[in-house]
Amino acid sequence: MDATEPVAPKETALDIATRLEKTAASRKVPPAPAQPGGRVQIPLWSDEHRPVLHDLVRSALFTCGQKDARKDLKANPIYALEHIRITYTGEELRQRDYDVYLQILHLSRGITVDGRQEWVEFDARTLIKQLRWTQNSRSLVELRETIRRLTACALEVARARTRTSPPVIYGGPLLLKYAGAQEGSFDEVTFWKVQINTEVAAQLKPGDYTRIDWHVRAQLGPLEKWLHAFYSTNQAPYPMKVETIHKLCGSRMAELKSFRRAIKSALQRLTDVGFLASWQIDTTDKIKVTRSQMVTLDSPSVDQG
Repeated sequence: MDATEPVAPKETALDIATRLEKTAASRKVPPAPAQPGGRVQIPLWSDEHRPVLHDLVRSALFTCGQKDARKDLKANPIYALEHIRITYTGEELRQRDYDVYLQILHLSRGITVDGRQEWVEFDARTLIKQLRWTQNSRSLVELRETIRRLTACALEVARARTRTSPPVIYGGPLLLKYAGAQEGSFDEVTFWKVQINTEVAAQLKPGDYTRIDWHVRAQLGPLEKWLHAFYSTNQAPYPMKVETIHKLCGSRMAELKSFRRAIKSALQRLTDVGFLASWQIDTTDKIKVTRSQMVTLDSPSVDQG
């Protein structure tokens, strides 16, 4: 080094720390803008309809089971159409559970909910009457068990609109929490208030749900209810194998020939109530149905596959 060249002053520890802080600050990614609050507007529908979310009714999440003991599932994959993936933990859900959930959703129609959402309140006996259950203590107990079941469960749903599009993922319990007032025995709760899971309710968007006829559903048995909800989501349903429907509805029938008899009876019932115009099972064992025009879809273009 040339003796005449000035010597740079030596950095102190404080200088080094200050320089490093400035360098680190310059490399920080600016914070993302705050997201708006998770406010969800529940759609409106008439007293005669209830909203079925396509992801849920195009699967075996709410089975057509009735008399067999319920399964206790843990992170269990639920059979569904190809573009839907559902994982479920909790006691098996059935069509009567879905009836209760649909009625609670009906009570929340039109309201805006968020993290500070209000309770959905209802009288137990009034709800039982709307469900067309028998008015007795046993129904009060069943309603309590159903509310508990809808709260204690956990599901995760992933749905992709196309093979290449990223999936929409949501989940949690169907009801977040509940409270009630009882009279008589411990299980006879006569007044309820519950909170719905807004992450699930937020999926009630045009094209992703259908309004079904509640009066028709109330007349049907478990398998008929499943078929009614499933076929409601498409005005021109694709032919599907009996075996595929057997899996999709969560049937416990071990023999396909027994299920084939049951589904023939169910399809005829749906024709008798005016939901289907016609049906047949062809020589390839595919079910072909023709819808009547009695149910209005939420969106004019709804894809089932």
